[in-house]
Amino acid sequence: MGQKLFKRPLTKVGLAGTSFLFGLAVFLPLHHLDALRSAAAALPSEVPPSQDQKDRARILLEEIAKLEAMAEEKAQLQTDPALPEEGEEEPGLKEEAPALVSPEDEEVLKEEQAARSAIQEPEEVSDVPIVFNEKVRAYLRLFQTSKRGVISRAFGRAEQYLGMMKQIFKEKGLPEDLINLAFIESAFNPWATSKAKAAGIWQFIESTARRYGLKVSYWIDERRDPEKATRAAAEYLRELYDMFKSWPLALAAYNAGEGKVQAAIERQRIGNFWALRLPKETQLFVPAFMAMTIIAKDPERYGFSLPLEKLWEPDRVRVHGPTDLRLIARGAGTSLEVIRALNPELHRGVTPPFTASYAVRLPPGSKDDVLQALARVPKERRALWATYQARKGDTLAGIAKRHQVPLPILAELNGMGSGQRPKTGSTLRLPIPARVAFTKIWEPSVPSFASDEAKPVRLSRRITHHRVRRGDTLWRITRAYDVSLEDLSRWNDLKTDDSLRPGQILLVAAPSQAVEIPSPSKAPTLIESRQVIKYKVKRGDTLWEIASSYGVTVAELRHWNKLTSRSRIRPGQVLRILPGKSL
Repeated sequence: MGQKLFKRPLTKVGLAGTSFLFGLAVFLPLHHLDALRSAAAALPSEVPPSQDQKDRARILLEEIAKLEAMAEEKAQLQTDPALPEEGEEEPGLKEEAPALVSPEDEEVLKEEQAARSAIQEPEEVSDVPIVFNEKVRAYLRLFQTSKRGVISRAFGRAEQYLGMMKQIFKEKGLPEDLINLAFIESAFNPWATSKAKAAGIWQFIESTARRYGLKVSYWIDERRDPEKATRAAAEYLRELYDMFKSWPLALAAYNAGEGKVQAAIERQRIGNFWALRLPKETQLFVPAFMAMTIIAKDPERYGFSLPLEKLWEPDRVRVHGPTDLRLIARGAGTSLEVIRALNPELHRGVTPPFTASYAVRLPPGSKDDVLQALARVPKERRALWATYQARKGDTLAGIAKRHQVPLPILAELNGMGSGQRPKTGSTLRLPIPARVAFTKIWEPSVPSFASDEAKPVRLSRRITHHRVRRGDTLWRITRAYDVSLEDLSRWNDLKTDDSLRPGQILLVAAPSQAVEIPSPSKAPTLIESRQVIKYKVKRGDTLWEIASSYGVTVAELRHWNKLTSRSRIRPGQVLRILPGKSL
């Protein structure tokens, strides 16, 4: 389902290994490139790299980038750094919808039509009228050649949805073959997003989605919910057919909008799709659907593997209050990736905070395990938030802008009015950015909740913020927090060679200390804001600068480290920091 957003943790390597990595880059399969890029990003050694070492690292990264560009139809992730609106997802989670139908196809289709390839008329009969004309024949050829990879992957994704979709379309009294529309719209990818901001398997724009009861907000986007969006698509298709009394016209309206098709019919006084002048993409959309329907009827005849329909029978558990998907995955004994694939509508990594309850899909047979796990976690501990300690002069609007959180969301999350000024020193909750919410927070060795014994484990990340000081560089910050340059850049939508400005706020998922998972009589927790961070003092550091970087006060820093007002810190000294724990 979709492109994976997770990377395996890698051991850092020195620049002496650059030549070795470069040699591997040329011969390794493309699916190893992410690992290579992570290794290259982790190249800083115990001392700052020389210019020669930097040049070698840069060359390696450039070569890897070239190889990545050669990967067949690799999904392109949106990287728009603009502040997301309330209903928008963050940059980095949307995958570009595949261009199975594009106005640019027209020239290729003309060549295919001129070639008059010997594709025989299909023997299978469709429950949607199929016109086997030159345009349909040309798309059949196109799908078997230049767009073959997209179609093959779409068949693979479709396996888990086909049974559920057929059942819904049957309930709505619709032709089953209309399901093939999902191939053309998104290649069955729930994370697909078009340039027009249509989203999900059925590519709903926001206004149409709301019209058919799909919720679209900062926390949830039901256009990406395979089941709910399929029901909405079925209702929409039924209405379009009732309006136009023709499936070709109804499909054209699904693509262009019913208003545009109706206006064209009235203006041209033509009720036949094949004679109607419509936008170029819409004119191609219907023959593409018909070609896809022909292939779906007999995939093996056209060189594709027959999809194996899997039962859509996930367990469901209703959770009350915001609950982190990682906690649910851990209780179910599965990965975050599996839970995310079952619930792609939850694009913030947490169930909606301000709903009484929410039904989360789970792998079959895991409901009881998740219920038992959640019963041992207090509701206030089930969601993981980033924290920010308000400073003198801070406004809620300023904090929202710096941390790319819509102001109404930040205000609601902290029980404040949008114009209210936070109290100096108070701790505010912020949503974890989605690019961090969907990375692994727990190490694989973390035991399941089923364990009856308290076992020490290491939580691999805690979410914090770093305020950039004069002289800071990305490399220096990675050394301070023991994170990779690639991760720090990705979390903050930066390039690895970007310069920083004093006062800039960076998000860091920093390693945390070993903690204990309690026995069943105690409540296990997510990452707590009180976990200790150990900071090694560097030459030129002051208590004020260190406190500012971690969002704490100098008084707190002194208290945690038993320092007096006359105490001096020295390079190499290790300080304990407990963000979020006020005196």
